[in-house]
Amino acid sequence: MGLSVLLVAAALVVVQDPRATITGQVRDAESAAPLAGATVLLSDLGRATITDEAGHYVLRDVPPGPQHLTVRLIGHAPRTLHALVPATGRLRLDITLRARAVQLATVEVRAPLHVPGLESGMAQPYPDREVSAAVLRYHPLLAEPDAFQALSGGETAMRLEAPGGVHLRGGASDHTGFVLDGIPVLSPYHAAGIFSAWTPEALTAVQLAAAEPPLTTPASLSGAIQGVTREPGSQVAIQGSVSSSQVRLTLDGPLGHGGAGFVLSARRGFPGILAPKSEPSYVQGRTGDGLAKLEFGVLGGRARLLGYAADNDLDAAAASTEEPGAGDARHRFRWRSGSLGAEWRTAAARGELQLLAWRASSDADADWAADSNGATLDAERRDLGLQAAWRVGAAGPGDTDVGLRFEQIRTAYHVTPDSAAREPTLLDASTPVLTAFGRHVLPLGTRAEVVLGASLALSEGALHPGVRAGTRWRAGGPIWLSATWSRTHQFAQSLRNAESVVGTIFPADLFVGSATPGVPVARSDQGVLALEFRPSPGFRAGVQGWFRDFDGLLLAAPVAAGPFADGGFVTGGGSARGLAVDAALATARVGLVATWGLQDVRFAWGDSSYAPDHGTRQLFEADATWFPTATTAVRLGVSGAIGRRTTVASGGFEWEACNLLDEGCEFGGSPQYGSEPLGGATPPDYFRVDGGVRQHWHLHVAGRDVQVALFATATNLLGRQNVLTFVRDPGTGRVSPVEMRPIAPLVVGLDWRF
Repeated sequence: MGLSVLLVAAALVVVQDPRATITGQVRDAESAAPLAGATVLLSDLGRATITDEAGHYVLRDVPPGPQHLTVRLIGHAPRTLHALVPATGRLRLDITLRARAVQLATVEVRAPLHVPGLESGMAQPYPDREVSAAVLRYHPLLAEPDAFQALSGGETAMRLEAPGGVHLRGGASDHTGFVLDGIPVLSPYHAAGIFSAWTPEALTAVQLAAAEPPLTTPASLSGAIQGVTREPGSQVAIQGSVSSSQVRLTLDGPLGHGGAGFVLSARRGFPGILAPKSEPSYVQGRTGDGLAKLEFGVLGGRARLLGYAADNDLDAAAASTEEPGAGDARHRFRWRSGSLGAEWRTAAARGELQLLAWRASSDADADWAADSNGATLDAERRDLGLQAAWRVGAAGPGDTDVGLRFEQIRTAYHVTPDSAAREPTLLDASTPVLTAFGRHVLPLGTRAEVVLGASLALSEGALHPGVRAGTRWRAGGPIWLSATWSRTHQFAQSLRNAESVVGTIFPADLFVGSATPGVPVARSDQGVLALEFRPSPGFRAGVQGWFRDFDGLLLAAPVAAGPFADGGFVTGGGSARGLAVDAALATARVGLVATWGLQDVRFAWGDSSYAPDHGTRQLFEADATWFPTATTAVRLGVSGAIGRRTTVASGGFEWEACNLLDEGCEFGGSPQYGSEPLGGATPPDYFRVDGGVRQHWHLHVAGRDVQVALFATATNLLGRQNVLTFVRDPGTGRVSPVEMRPIAPLVVGLDWRF
């Protein structure tokens, strides 16, 4: 009992024993200013505290005896003191620190790599896709950012080196619709070094919607490419580029108060500026485009006004330099495109109401100076449209879209032959189309959804029902399965001869409406089955199989030896089957993208059929971007084609896509194929390796961050002699290949963002 009492008494003494407190102030040795945020450490006890705004610190309940007190603060030399702490009471230690520069380890901040298919927040689910403006800037296969060529690969085919259009799942180029912020755009192509007529700096993203063609865009057989313009910023921003092929400038910013803003963009290409003036085979002329957008709040909603225009004027020698007695005659090609639209959106009845009105136009003129079948072309299209659409619910499972659209399509197609022995072609028509549409997304639990959509179009007294149906199912973990089926119609088709190599410099669509005698309404039935595997944010792989059957196709190629129909056309159908595989990988420094497509495409009329130029059997691309530093990008791209088809042309023909080694783009001659069978020749397999580098710097100007970059691209690094087509000498019957780009620098330039 006595021992217990003594132990309890001792414990009480220990508990009640007041230990010492160390306190003080930390100041700068030179200025005597108090130092806040300094660490005061009792290293022997592993205890620490931080000085307050006045530099004061307090360490309580410190055991008596010798202690080590260390004080540290970034930008000052650390200091350690030996303190003899009393048993009780307060010990004050005021400490001064001397300023000393501290060399910190380099901290490298990297933005995430922008790789197609791996960007977050993209609106288009696989197998459709979306490419952001950042991807356009670093895309390995692009010498310059190009909104359309960035979508190439797999189910999307384009002519190699000098595209003449975008072909979706075997469709012709005029089967692809184009919209910019919902406003239709006609013939949005350039040529001779620039393809897409949408300035890249004016875009936030470009979307491909073809597996489930959208109901909210005007009728197009294969689907739509949709451009999304950038939102005006809170302060004026300037972006642009100057290179060996073009100059671009884009401005955006606010307008007064209330959230109004603007975007202005302009571009000019200059084919032929580097060409030797003594060489008639070089393409001469100009290309350009512009965009203006105004956004503002009105009537409780948000309004947007958009104006777009593109202009092209090119000419090329009508005879190759190899032809004896080649004269000075030149082909001339001019095409223009313009769109003006207004949109108003507002919240309405648990959803959103959209009103849209537009005017879209395209004009194409050509003087085809061939000796045997010269002709003058004048083609026009004028569209007026109104659309009202109502969405109930947010975009995604459970939402419903309904709407009504009216379009008036006026087309004129006039061809005047040089020879009085041939009759002129005069095709004028006005085609009204009234379409009602609806779409509903039905969720099936948390892992699946079904999309049901339908449209009913009335034109020329006939009804044309369309269907959209699909399902998307999360099979487990990172695996998604999807299946879609659609029936689409198109009420205007092109009479450009897509099999003619003249499309490399004259890619404009030449429309005639379905109200024209003999012109049918085109129809397509398409099914797509796709699987997507995405185990992590940095890796994605997908595979898709698809089929299409066409009916009511307008075909110029079987009756036109030159670049456009000049004496009639035929109607027919076609079929397309395909398989596409793609994958993307992104690490901290490297981005990899690979695509492979297998397809079988045939167009037919009567008892005849052919494989079109765009129906290449296999297409593949492999792209790599490496960032050795945060400001340096090294790019390498491989592209290839196996099983290409072409039609042998007759007469002399000289051609080469744009490059700096040859000082421009070459086109000389009047290639025609006469009695040669369509798609009757198989060029050698195509293979090309391109490399590029981009280096940017950050400058601080007037309180703003300015980014300036230099870039350069070289093409065909392995020096392979690829072949565009073949030409038959009418005198000897000998067939000769027309070669494509040699190993050469392709483009050099400077761009900026301010």
